[in-house]
Amino acid sequence: MQQWLSWQWTRNGWMAFGLYLLLGIAGLKLGLPAFHHAILPAMLACGLIGWWLNYRRYRLIADTPTARAASAALGHVELYGVAANHDSAVNYSPYSGRRCVWYRCWRYHNDRQAIGSGRILDPLSLDSASLLSIPECSDQSFVLQDGKQTVIIHPEGAEVQSPHRESWQEGKETLVEEWIDEGDPLYVLGQLSSHGGIRPDQQAFRQDVGAKLSEWKQDQPALLRRFDLDGSGQISEQEWLLVRAAAEREVRQLHQQLASTPPTLHVRQPEDGKPFLINTLPPQRVASCYRWRAWLHALAALLSFLAWLHGGIAG
Repeated sequence: MQQWLSWQWTRNGWMAFGLYLLLGIAGLKLGLPAFHHAILPAMLACGLIGWWLNYRRYRLIADTPTARAASAALGHVELYGVAANHDSAVNYSPYSGRRCVWYRCWRYHNDRQAIGSGRILDPLSLDSASLLSIPECSDQSFVLQDGKQTVIIHPEGAEVQSPHRESWQEGKETLVEEWIDEGDPLYVLGQLSSHGGIRPDQQAFRQDVGAKLSEWKQDQPALLRRFDLDGSGQISEQEWLLVRAAAEREVRQLHQQLASTPPTLHVRQPEDGKPFLINTLPPQRVASCYRWRAWLHALAALLSFLAWLHGGIAG
């Protein structure tokens, strides 16, 4: 819930600023006393929240240098490259079937005013009766290409701002798709990790051997069939040495395979709660968007405070 609320205050399209307009309209209908005592404090609170969330993200992006994938340090990282599908796993949007690397889609009952104006209704502006399906987001991984280096992006939990959107009518329904295309520029801010290409140490080897032995002990019939050489119905001390040697042999082979596997880089949602952002703007534009939104929210908070203060003095 906290991530969802944060996303609404910082998302692209300046939708959060529509809240000030809604509050203003509500205040005009409720009258001047309610506007002063309730609406203006609400606008002030919204402005401060919007400023803080956007400014915090601006500082995070501005303070995180854009790294080259080939030399990026593991941990929180900012990458910029080109979006691509896996060679053997191409992503397709479910409504139109278009080839893309990521999609978000939803459907709703046709709205005559929206159709007449050519406006596409966002899921957040639709009530449960109009929205026919929960917005479906792609969680299939795709690739960021930075020169010869590739990084696998796992978009689950990311705040994605897509550059493409299309809608069409099917009977009494409107279908909407947003997507990131192959070849689009790709900006990612998230947690970078590496898999494969690392030889486990002795402590990891002992732990894996212990886990293998525990796994075998859980299936006593199979353990006896394999290692009960004298048919006594139990594993003797000498037979247990064979069991342990077999477990060490299997774990050693597995570790050798892991060490020989070329390392791959992966970006996921950070575990420390920091934002996980994916869009197609250059890093400087991303930071600039959050900075401008932060100060516009601050301006809204300031104007609300001055109006509230003036109303209090006048009253």
